[in-house]
Amino acid sequence: MNNGNHIAEMVFQLADETFAKLKDLNIPPYPKYYHDTFVETMQANGDAEILDLSKKHSYLFSNAGHEELLSENCFGLMKKGLEEFVKSNDNLRVISDETAINIDNIKRDYESVDTRQILQAFDHFQDKIFQELQSADETIAKLKLEVERLERESNIDPLTKAHNRRVLVKDLEEVLSFGKEKDMDMHLIMFDADDFKQINDSFGHIAGDKTLIFLSKLIQNSLRRGTRIYRYGGEEFVVILNRTSFEEATKIVDRIIKETSDSKLLYKNHDIHLTLSAGICSHKHAMSADDLLDKADKALYEAKRSGKNCFRSAH
Repeated sequence: MNNGNHIAEMVFQLADETFAKLKDLNIPPYPKYYHDTFVETMQANGDAEILDLSKKHSYLFSNAGHEELLSENCFGLMKKGLEEFVKSNDNLRVISDETAINIDNIKRDYESVDTRQILQAFDHFQDKIFQELQSADETIAKLKLEVERLERESNIDPLTKAHNRRVLVKDLEEVLSFGKEKDMDMHLIMFDADDFKQINDSFGHIAGDKTLIFLSKLIQNSLRRGTRIYRYGGEEFVVILNRTSFEEATKIVDRIIKETSDSKLLYKNHDIHLTLSAGICSHKHAMSADDLLDKADKALYEAKRSGKNCFRSAH
């Protein structure tokens, strides 16, 4: 067997595992979901040859950077197209209104002349214009909904359905724009599943994925309505508690940690015991998004060093 066929068989095997994984998790194999799961499966496989191939052809195996830029450009073009379409529609409406006025003038000025055929032609033209306007309005409404749907999907982590890191940065920057010169009652919490590698090693990566889905739902259900949860990377999740006192923020974090520890996740007749560690960083004036994330990460590390299943606050 030559090397090309060998590599091809390895890729096909990874593809089969990817489809099986998506089916088991009840996730549709859309291109983005398939890509992300394929890369995770490839990395979990750990085969040196295929990993080396992925490094040589990173443009095929990584959707970071390039795909994000491409996605932004696509959305930009779609929005621009919609804007132009709306502008053309408005212009067409103006022309239609002007035509209606002209026809009324013709009817008034030439009432004594037998011009029924001409008037019928004008009336028909006007009816067609109105039909086109209505059709255009319906098309614009559908396209707007489709753009909104695509934007929502591009902001969501396909596995856990939490918001992704890009949205976290965007939301953080928006919140921080109101607190450049003052301290705010805003706290960034970084959660991390304890000993997550052991779950993958003991029960397999599908069990690990189900654990992440479970954790995402548990954290989300413990937050007040409208508060977002973000998958920061791997088994890390971030929450922004805005307009919340420090005392209340610590109560929320403590409750989430306790609920996680008390929870029972059953996978193929095996009990998976979960615990979370967390780091809290409270906002101070002039703090950047990177400052908040860095300090929360260091506080999380302190929680890990303190025995896990607990939280620590940034100093």
